[in-house]
Amino acid sequence: MDKETLIRLATPASIFVLALSIFSVPLISKAEFGSYYDGTPRYPIHIKCVGGC
Repeated sequence: MDKETLIRLATPASIFVLALSIFSVPLISKAEFGSYYDGTPRYPIHIKCVGGC
């Protein structure tokens, strides 16, 4: 393969891998969007200072 063909094949593959990583990171980290503790006015986020504020 010459360089031009290799670049033409690698560009869509790299975009696909980037999109796959963007969508898989929240699943891997078990991120919760819109959960009970989301910081809304009804359910505010409480921060406890344990190291001497």
